[in-house]
Amino acid sequence: MTVVIFDVDDTLYQQIEPFRLAIEDVFLTEYKQMNVEISELYLSFRQFSDEVFMKTVNGQMTLADMRVYRIKETFFKHGRKVTDLACQLFQERYYHYQGCIELSSSMREVLDYLRKKDIPIGILTNGPTTHQKRKLEQLGLHQWVVSTKMLISESIGVSKPEVTAFRKVQEQFDGENNFIYVGDSYHHDVLGALSAGWQVIWLNKYNRVLLNEESKPDVELHEDTQVLKIIKKLIEK
Repeated sequence: MTVVIFDVDDTLYQQIEPFRLAIEDVFLTEYKQMNVEISELYLSFRQFSDEVFMKTVNGQMTLADMRVYRIKETFFKHGRKVTDLACQLFQERYYHYQGCIELSSSMREVLDYLRKKDIPIGILTNGPTTHQKRKLEQLGLHQWVVSTKMLISESIGVSKPEVTAFRKVQEQFDGENNFIYVGDSYHHDVLGALSAGWQVIWLNKYNRVLLNEESKPDVELHEDTQVLKIIKKLIEK
């Protein structure tokens, strides 16, 4: 039987929304003076976050320092200097709005379809356990996924894209060997799942262009409205 595993951030919900709201709360003046779209600012934020993620995992950087660093460097990249205090305030507002996230209606349809078909479902997400659990609860994912099938990197001791993270997921589904992973990050999701021998649906929402030598996912999509059609095709073929 096929098993479908999902990433969380920017896969099951739009992570750019709490980011946008926090920017408007704290840095609206600076943002209005910049000639940059919110999506471009957000991608820079994701870039700097990913850049130092492993340092937080390895204890080389505290979470608090990482959270200041990523937004401070984002503004510096686009020609603005902001204070550590303002960055801390931004993080407080960002955290607040993450408590208001909602499951994408398109992904809800996918989860409902899988449940109706009795297809096993799981979650594999990077991040601190408490922080990610809060998101899982806010999204109401326990309606579709049992707790033991929701794996968070801090809890399992290994992060995507390490193949061990994906193997730990497989251990939760005894005897199953046909896995589909749905995620938005090329580095963490696509490369990690491919290394584990899984099929991959890449939600390339921000149109990252792959180089010829880079590994290709099984399916590349640009909107989550397309996921259900592809899932049906992969499962029912």
